[in-house]
Amino acid sequence: MIEVPDSAPAPALAKTSAIGSRPALPAALLSAARRIADTHQAEHGAPVTAAQLATRMGVALSVANAALAQL
Repeated sequence: MIEVPDSAPAPALAKTSAIGSRPALPAALLSAARRIADTHQAEHGAPVTAAQLATRMGVALSVANAALAQL
């Protein structure tokens, strides 16, 4: 049996943000989401939807919703 020390760092996704109880997303994921959202706004004159962002990033809709909420 492998014992994990109590002082082991928590995974990055387990941290909570100031937004509420949603987990904070990794900076790289948020950066990619922001780039996609900005590009979509510039090309189409409208904000990207969570469904469009999820498709473009290849992530679950819940992850795209969380990313948009944190942008």
